[in-house]
Amino acid sequence: MAAESSTRRPEGAIDELMQMLARVPESSASFAEVKVIAMLTRPLHATGRLLYRRPAHLEKVTLEPQPERLVVDGNRLTLTEANETPRIIDLDAEPAIRALVDAIRGTLSGDLAALRRSYAVTMEGGVSDWRLTLTPSDPGVARLVTRTTIAGAGTALRLVQTTQANGDEIRMTIGPAP
Repeated sequence: MAAESSTRRPEGAIDELMQMLARVPESSASFAEVKVIAMLTRPLHATGRLLYRRPAHLEKVTLEPQPERLVVDGNRLTLTEANETPRIIDLDAEPAIRALVDAIRGTLSGDLAALRRSYAVTMEGGVSDWRLTLTPSDPGVARLVTRTTIAGAGTALRLVQTTQANGDEIRMTIGPAP
């Protein structure tokens, strides 16, 4: 990011970014994810693809190292690992998990109100090169996550980095769809 992007922007910039994101009906991308977990000697790596469709559909399909599919549709999260029976989570019954989902889904949908339900939201940069920092304001979320950073260029997300309360970190780099 350019040197000017390290300064905090007035509320207008985040509103402009959210309006731009809210106009995107669907997006797809590839991802490479690295999980640094203190209990492991080496980071875990995964690759796959992402799909977002307005208003509330998000898919994360992991291809490597082993197949996994996470689908959020409305208030329901379905996780399918390899050939296992899918696990279904009602997000209304799990507010902390909902907040983690809403960090990404709220950003993709341009829903600043959804982000602010669980996070203090700050923006650095301008709409062409931006970084959102989401700091949990909800105590349930704060027990899990210290902060989530989401960076992008225009309407394209490029990075989602989550630092967990226990120090573990997940860094997802997002690129064009294959």
